[in-house]
Amino acid sequence: MHVAHVAYLVRDLLFVSKIGEAADHLGVAVQGARDADRLAQLAREARLVLVDLGHPAAMAALERLASDPVTAAVESVGFVGHERLDVMETAKALGCRRVLAKGQLAAELPRLLAQVKDSRPAP
Repeated sequence: MHVAHVAYLVRDLLFVSKIGEAADHLGVAVQGARDADRLAQLAREARLVLVDLGHPAAMAALERLASDPVTAAVESVGFVGHERLDVMETAKALGCRRVLAKGQLAAELPRLLAQVKDSRPAP
């Protein structure tokens, strides 16, 4: 089993597909979670965590990540529709390092994943 360099909690299948395609292209291992507990487990070995802030478990997941010093140190990026300013502010208050609109994430995804790849130690 490979270690996921990127862990995600995403319900939007279009974004799941985008993450997978971009990761495959760059050779970055990704793994999805269905709930906050699983995301917290995956985040312990990840370099980046992506959270769909529209997911029913998103805020619980951010709280879990922030409560553990290991996962709190992992780069976290949340995303939601640009009109959801309330959700964006709540995510930031819960420790999400960066909060982007869905369109911004789609545009920045290749760069974010490339940074993960570049930050991995050489084998």
